Amino acid sequence: MHHFLFEFITGGGLAGQDLPRTLIKEGTIMLQTLLTELISAGHVDISLTRDQRVNPHNQARNEYMIQQPIAEELASLMQAVDVSWLIAPETNDCLATLAELFIQHSKVFIGSNPEAIRIASSKLLSNKMLAEANINVVETATLSGNIPASQTGWIVKPDDGVGAEDCYLIKNKKQLTAMINSKQDGNLIIQPYIDGQSMSMSLLVFGDDVQLLACNKQYILIENEALSLVAVGVNECLSYKDKMQVLAKKIVDNIAGLVGYIGVDMIEMDNELFVLDINPRFTTAYAGLSESLGCNVTDLILNTFLNNNLPDIDLTKAGPVRINI
Repeated sequence: MHHFLFEFITGGGLAGQDLPRTLIKEGTIMLQTLLTELISAGHVDISLTRDQRVNPHNQARNEYMIQQPIAEELASLMQAVDVSWLIAPETNDCLATLAELFIQHSKVFIGSNPEAIRIASSKLLSNKMLAEANINVVETATLSGNIPASQTGWIVKPDDGVGAEDCYLIKNKKQLTAMINSKQDGNLIIQPYIDGQSMSMSLLVFGDDVQLLACNKQYILIENEALSLVAVGVNECLSYKDKMQVLAKKIVDNIAGLVGYIGVDMIEMDNELFVLDINPRFTTAYAGLSESLGCNVTDLILNTFLNNNLPDIDLTKAGPVRINI
């Protein structure tokens, strides 16, 4: 079985543009995990693309170096293989547009439907849908709209941002007013800052069902008002697994078309979980799942798509794994 892996940042999606250093590292971690685990499961016929500025992946059988925009080449690469895997950011409709291309040209595409990706990619839209379904969310508004009440400050970030990229903590109203007056970007959203524990959950979704893979702790650094994710503690929050499983099913029931691996970022406060955003793609936590669960998660995902059946995973046997970024 021939596989094609496309990681947007390191694989040539930004050929001719600047490469964000933090996204290079996270993209490399996720791509290397997929590559290593596919080979471990016996799938050695693997193709991938590589931006000429990025170090080669020695495990790949076929590696295509990219020097110019890649859109024209992707279709032929997908048509030549059996299974296509996509890792890409939601920003500027990138992930959804690529998903449309992958669905059109792939025999088997490991990923969500473009419509679901577009809903999940917008923090404003997805939180509105979840709130209407009586799911706890962190209040979200446009920067030009009504500012949520807060005694602890506000988080300002792009509506379709990735991770903690361009994410800032504004602590007082005067500072916030100055930012609002200086920013003309209609894509920025604002949320009240909640001084709780940052968490995420890793999910495998197929059909109408969902399997919780991990209950993760996020380690966030705040420096000069900027937020950055410095580590993920995979399955370090297993005491919340029952609540996360219930929350995961509610999310999947209300956003149709989520398929494959999904990440959900949350804040825990007073023993309650509040959804921050949904990541309809592979996340950094993926790199620690197989070690935590004691099985090859990439092979489980592949078999889910090939056999149309979710695996049964016992989280009581999971162990904590720290992924530093």
